[in-house]
Order: sequence, then C-alpha cells, then structure tokens
Amino acid sequence: MEHLFERQARLNLLVRPVRVIAYFFLIPGLIFAVPAWFMPESSSVFLPVMFFFLCATAVAREIVRLRLMKSYLTPSIYQQTVQKVARLTIIGYVVAWLIAVVMLSIPSAPGYLFVVFLFWIGGVSLGVTRLNRLAKQIDPAYVTMGEIERAWWKR
Repeated sequence: MEHLFERQARLNLLVRPVRVIAYFFLIPGLIFAVPAWFMPESSSVFLPVMFFFLCATAVAREIVRLRLMKSYLTPSIYQQTVQKVARLTIIGYVVAWLIAVVMLSIPSAPGYLFVVFLFWIGGVSLGVTRLNRLAKQIDPAYVTMGEIERAWWKR
C-alpha cells in the first residue's frame, strides 16, 4: 500500500515539469508547422524540423525526469531503474532522428532506411518496455513515462 502513495507522489512531482517541457518544444514546432503546411516550397523542411522538435521533446522530458528522480531516489535504485531506461530512450530518439535526417536527405535511400528506421524504433521500444518491467520489479513505485503522460491528460 505504501508503494501506491510513493507512486502517486512521484507522479505529482513529475507531471508539471514534463508538461512544461513538452509545451516549450512543441509550441515553436507548431508555429513553424502551420505556415509550412500551406507553403509548398517550405514543405521539404517541414518534416525534418517537426521530427526534430518531437525527438527533442522526448529527450528533454527524459532529462527532466533524470534530474528530478536523481534527488528523489537512492543512488542504487536510481542507477538500476531511471538511469538505464532514460539512457536507452535518449539514445533511441537521437539515433532515430539521425536515421530520419539521412533518410530524407538521400533521394535513393528512403525505402531501405525506412525499414532500418522501423526496426530501430521497434527494437528500442521493446528494450524500453523490458527495462520498464525490470524497473517495476526492483522498485514497485517506479513511474514510466507512459504513466506520467496518462496522469497529465487526466488533469
């Protein structure tokens, strides 16, 4: 029962900063996206910039979660749970963005790189899911980014 209270305390600690970070990155992206959608000459810039803002948002959310949880958890639990998941997530988003940039910049490569992109995203997603499951076993009050986002939308 105590881990439920601890989990709720962590959700309350993380929801607001994660929301602020998401808005900080997504609002400029949307401001850029609306005019780019209606101007064909800038539409080739539209997708890479929006993908950058989406990846930057995810990386920034993970960094905020790392900073907040570092002061909140003991060092051993922090390293076994939050730090492992955040490292894999950040690496996953950065490499996915790089693959997408290369895919969009080389005219003959999109088909092959799209398959690499899908396999990369699938592999990272499975790895993060596995690490989240292990983190829940180590720390029953562990809060995943999905739970933070669901708590965000409930408010």
